[in-house]
Amino acid sequence: MKRVCSLFCSLWILLGIYAQQYPSEWDKYTNDGFLYDIQSGSNDKNLSETDFKNYLLNIARTNLAKQIQVRVHDVANLNKLSKDGHSSITYSSNTTFSTDVELKLVETKSSYNSTTRTGYAIAYIDRDAARNYYKNELTLIYNKIDNSIALSTNFAETGFKSKARLELESSLQLFELLDEPLSWLNAFGASQTELSEWGQSFNAKEQRLKRMIEDLKHAVTIYLSCSAKIFEKSYPSLQNELKGLLAANGCNFTNNPAIADWGITVTCNTREYSVVNAGNRKSYFSYVDAYIIIDKVSISQRIYEGEVSIKDGHTVGYSEAARAGYKKISNKIYEIIKNNIDK
Repeated sequence: MKRVCSLFCSLWILLGIYAQQYPSEWDKYTNDGFLYDIQSGSNDKNLSETDFKNYLLNIARTNLAKQIQVRVHDVANLNKLSKDGHSSITYSSNTTFSTDVELKLVETKSSYNSTTRTGYAIAYIDRDAARNYYKNELTLIYNKIDNSIALSTNFAETGFKSKARLELESSLQLFELLDEPLSWLNAFGASQTELSEWGQSFNAKEQRLKRMIEDLKHAVTIYLSCSAKIFEKSYPSLQNELKGLLAANGCNFTNNPAIADWGITVTCNTREYSVVNAGNRKSYFSYVDAYIIIDKVSISQRIYEGEVSIKDGHTVGYSEAARAGYKKISNKIYEIIKNNIDK
């Protein structure tokens, strides 16, 4: 009878060891508010307590990462649709993201019983904390876009409309950063109402940026005063060529210098240079000299004042050589203007 009792007691103790549960305080991590994985095991390989707990923790983290991967694959979708020429975003797609980054949100705990040489480990993510993390990510992107709009508006109001447009065009790239946080927000259980509100906010902001960019494309207004001569004869083609080049760069023109963003004065003259004889053939060479002034009207500041000259030749005479020079110098003048009004 004593032997039976002894065997029964030993069996009871053994069953008690292996029936042991993870620490009861971990129960709070096993409800719907958390994603979690719990591992337990017996230290049969005689690892140190630290090494054994790390072993269990690594398994728990890996299994949790697999859970997240499945949730992202099944839940987080992102579809971009176009309706009436406007971008519409619904946050529910099949885009899969790496879980490596998301493990920074993981918390871990471990426990070890040195008597029974059994250990427990839990890896978990608080869904509320994860959602708040990605809301903060989205808020940061939203604020960067707002800051870009404010900076662009300031550029435009002070006459730097080219800079204003470039700032807005650059900020459009920020919308490419939305896919990941929105999909993770969805994966961690954000409501469809909340996702829709985020989507509508960013869609409205994107459309505003695009309208502002379109408005700024031809917003730079120039007053161009151009006087060009081929020896004492007027050469109006230079002004037409400069206007064509500047218009292609998004500029428009006014005859009222007071309302212009930029006042540009170009004065060109020609001069004979030389004649080169080559057998029975003569080549005539002329210079075209251009004097350029660029004023920023809004702040009454002279931005540029300088000269540029081009020499060219022709077999007919000095006038034709000068015309050939004008064809070249128009591009040089345009580059000078463009480089200065884009500052």
